[in-house]
Amino acid sequence: MRRLFWGIAIVLLGAWIWLSSLGVAWISFRRDWPLLIVALGGYVVYRSVRRLGRRRRRTVRFIIDDLESGRVDVEEAVSELKGKKK
Repeated sequence: MRRLFWGIAIVLLGAWIWLSSLGVAWISFRRDWPLLIVALGGYVVYRSVRRLGRRRRRTVRFIIDDLESGRVDVEEAVSELKGKKK
């Protein structure tokens, strides 16, 4: 997924610079370059939020596995799951 993102980003950057050099009126690299920083920041935030969701699911899965294997009792598992949702 990361390679796909960077591939698309490089293609878009190249097209943007090319169209800017051709004089397309609505695109100007000198004026619009901060949009690259905004897009990169949005991507970083998106990945961070996505990773947080994965960690929560993984943790719940481990708690349920511990419960099924008998390493924790029901009350401990419920209290851990309630604590993870907060």
